[in-house]
Amino acid sequence: MSSKKTAAALFVLLACLLGVVGCDKENERLRAEARQAKDELSKVADDLDRMIRRMIRLGDDLEAVRRERNELEQLVQQLRREPDATATIAAARESHEETTGQLAQASREGENIAGLKEQIDKLNAILVEQQDTMKEQEGIIDQGKSEIERLNKVIAEQQATIEQQRQTIEQLQQAPQR
Repeated sequence: MSSKKTAAALFVLLACLLGVVGCDKENERLRAEARQAKDELSKVADDLDRMIRRMIRLGDDLEAVRRERNELEQLVQQLRREPDATATIAAARESHEETTGQLAQASREGENIAGLKEQIDKLNAILVEQQDTMKEQEGIIDQGKSEIERLNKVIAEQQATIEQQRQTIEQLQQAPQR
């Protein structure tokens, strides 16, 4: 009967060890996914920094364009008062169209930054989810290790019992028969 208990204990220990190995693989996969998400988040953050710097430059350019537009509008007003200023008015209109194009470009850049911020928020959510999953897996691994330690103690006790029984059997075999 003892050998059946020992075999059962060894079977349980083997099952626990296989479970822990599976948890370790899953934990490693989750860590790899978290590293990948961190890398992607870093790339998006770098892109966002570049876009922000570009937006600052575009903001400065926009301010310069607005000043230029105001000056051109004043010039247009002045030229309208003068009868022979047709060529100057045409140049002012062309400059005004350029300014309008630059304003439209600045608006599109703002939309791109909003999209990048949304991507960062999504990646942050994925990262938090991965970290939570890793914590759960670590808890499962710790439980598995505790169970393995407990089973190792049971096995040691069973082995001691088996050794005692073996010694008793040897003593009985060596004793003179009646």
